[in-house]
Amino acid sequence: MSTLTSASIRHHSLLIPSAVLCALLAACGGGADPGAEGPDAATSRAQSLAARPTERAAQPVSAAAVTGHTLEVGSTIAGFPHKIDVYRPAGATRAIVFLHGHGGSTGSLAYTLGFTRSGVPSNRSVIWDWLSQNGVIAVLPQGQAAPGSTLHTWSNHIFSSGQDDVAFLSALASSVRSKYGVAEVSLAGYSAGGMMSARVWCEAGGAYKAFVSVAGPMLSGAGTGATCTPLVPAPYFVLLGAKDTVLPVYNPRLPPSSPEQAAAGLTSGFLVAEWTRHSDRTRAVCGDTTQLSGAGTSAAGPTWSNCDDRIRYAVASNADHSIPSFEAAMGVRLVDTVACRAVPGERPGGCVAPPSPAPPPPPAPVNSVQRVATLRLPPAQLTRRNVRLVDTVAGFVD
Repeated sequence: MSTLTSASIRHHSLLIPSAVLCALLAACGGGADPGAEGPDAATSRAQSLAARPTERAAQPVSAAAVTGHTLEVGSTIAGFPHKIDVYRPAGATRAIVFLHGHGGSTGSLAYTLGFTRSGVPSNRSVIWDWLSQNGVIAVLPQGQAAPGSTLHTWSNHIFSSGQDDVAFLSALASSVRSKYGVAEVSLAGYSAGGMMSARVWCEAGGAYKAFVSVAGPMLSGAGTGATCTPLVPAPYFVLLGAKDTVLPVYNPRLPPSSPEQAAAGLTSGFLVAEWTRHSDRTRAVCGDTTQLSGAGTSAAGPTWSNCDDRIRYAVASNADHSIPSFEAAMGVRLVDTVACRAVPGERPGGCVAPPSPAPPPPPAPVNSVQRVATLRLPPAQLTRRNVRLVDTVAGFVD
């Protein structure tokens, strides 16, 4: 482990045979490039680069801004091979464990969430503003690759990492509490990581305060088709995008939604399947009955909230499978949704917004030759190239 501080600077049809998944996703076993990413990570990273190229680059870095903050890279806990990156701002009072998607990595997830300027965490690349102002320790463990595969993932009833990830994540929660002195530790996962968060909620719900799944529907345990009954009724929140084209690949046999379901915002079979799971979770946790017409509505889409807001299911009507699309559809950063809007009783007004970056200085005068040369390249391409160069330089010089 290296430590970097400022001082040192119920719907069984969702379950399909693994062989079918391998053929559909081309992500099981093999692969010549050990750094290759599956559809989850690669899509999210590419869209993040295109959607928000200047946001991270514009954030200023100052010595005062990072005083007392600590970045730990590649730490481990006894008995497990997973490497763990920890972003610990000074004075943090709670922690959130974030799980990447199938084929993803801690570095790419940190970048997409806006914690870093590059996919390689370093003191130069970390953006501390949001973490510091909201008192959150971000813990990002690296999923493992099963024998014969190069894709890092989680053992979540669809994929297998070759590891007991329920045991690992339970141990990780205990380690975070004892090591960093925080009582509140929540688990949030994206895509396959969200499916893993759902499995931990089912089998080890006492390990975390609350659970969040983004673009990762809940699957049934052991292929029974029945929604699990959790051992501990911890809060659980799932967010799916109505325009997701990745999740339907898992099972094209899902029936289409009925007119009534579509009118309620469940416009695809996988959204209906998760609503069925939500109804099962609600009955298991508090005995409530979920009504299709009982959703709260907002500009982002419908949300079903039950059991005193402990069990929630939201659909972002204009989001697909990627993290940037959720942020655009919800109108807030995904970390705001996870940390400050998903957990009941957590900051009902939302997270503390970091200050806006200072406006850029006026452009230097250019002569006509320079102006013509610049205009030959579209501004969007200039922005992307500049950001990628900054990412490359920042990761290299550390």
